[in-house]
Amino acid sequence: MTKYTDPALWTKDAPVLYEVRNRIAYITLNRPEVRNAMDGPMADMLKEAWIRLEADEDALVGVLCANGDHFSVGKDLKEKDDSGIPHRLHQAYPPNGTKLFKPLIAAVQGYCMGGAYGFAMRGSDITIAADDMILGFPEAKAGIAIAPIGYLPLMPFKLSLEYMLLSWKGGRFIDAKKAAHFGIVNEVVPREKLMEEATRWAEMLLEIPPMYTKAIKVGHYRDMQLRYLQNEYDYVDYIHPQQISEDRQEALNAFFEKRTPHFKNR
Repeated sequence: MTKYTDPALWTKDAPVLYEVRNRIAYITLNRPEVRNAMDGPMADMLKEAWIRLEADEDALVGVLCANGDHFSVGKDLKEKDDSGIPHRLHQAYPPNGTKLFKPLIAAVQGYCMGGAYGFAMRGSDITIAADDMILGFPEAKAGIAIAPIGYLPLMPFKLSLEYMLLSWKGGRFIDAKKAAHFGIVNEVVPREKLMEEATRWAEMLLEIPPMYTKAIKVGHYRDMQLRYLQNEYDYVDYIHPQQISEDRQEALNAFFEKRTPHFKNR
């Protein structure tokens, strides 16, 4: 999959945009008409974006941001992906500390749901939130589970369980103020100041020697890489069986049909 390696293929209508200004690469989610729901082509381009950022001699810092009112509602549940690529969205996750050593800032507004949380919070080194940011995991209603590395260790244990089990209900969403309180984001700013603030942080990072940044990132993310090994076992033993179960399909059907699901397994 090197379809998007050629910069000429990154058009203004692509699901992900890449633009460098003043040594800062702005990587922009660009499906605002569907609240930046993450489909296969977006995942493919994000995977290539991290390769491009690390190799880009004109960029020293990356900013992950989004067009429209919302950062992303997470995985596009309406997509019928026949690509045959397993875990396509997971493969697009920023490879921090292993292949991506340049600092990455996320600028997050509006909804940041489901899988988008992994990109904006734990997948980015620094997260700047607009005051209208909302975190939630609606995939719970559709029976889509992910390994714990996707949301821990940023969240306290009890909050993480609440988030994964109940944040599909409006009253259980995590707003920007609560996210800041628990250290899930670095700073909260008014919506109209979001990109200005993200750029300001990026400019501060430009003043740090790149080799120092690499050393710090490797040190911080190495522990997480060890946890990934355990999560591979978790996937085989717990996640995959749930993903192919009748209950998971029933949950997804009920989600779209707006009805109460009827589960068989316990």
